[in-house]
Amino acid sequence: MPQEALTAARQQFVAAIKRDIAPVECPRFVAVLDAMIEWSLARPTLVKFRPEDSHDGTIAFGRVGSKLTIWTASPRKRQTPRFEVMPRGSRTLSDEDRATVLATLNAHTSEELEAGDPLRISFGALKNKAARAAVCDCMDRLLVVT
Repeated sequence: MPQEALTAARQQFVAAIKRDIAPVECPRFVAVLDAMIEWSLARPTLVKFRPEDSHDGTIAFGRVGSKLTIWTASPRKRQTPRFEVMPRGSRTLSDEDRATVLATLNAHTSEELEAGDPLRISFGALKNKAARAAVCDCMDRLLVVT
């Protein structure tokens, strides 16, 4: 059942971006989504798909054994999809851990985040494999401290 729900959520996300994004970008954004899903599925004892938080094309993965959401991917009308690290949970991070995530995201995007901002990065930035790797490494560190 969880795999079927993930497949359905992925299909909703892809359908949403196909409606709103230039056709040339869609395969690149789908590749970003698939890479982040792959990262999550490679950690089955730590991260799980959260169908209860996945709706309207948004996909969410959370910490196993907790209500903490590790990341969400959200399509946005007429805009690049957005990837958010620890939505609703980033305030539980220590100041040092939050600053590390913020610095990692800011190092890979032109949309500068400030201290109180949600920990977000666009899929446009995550098309870059180095940016994706840095965000995944950052999430690996968060799995240790959360």
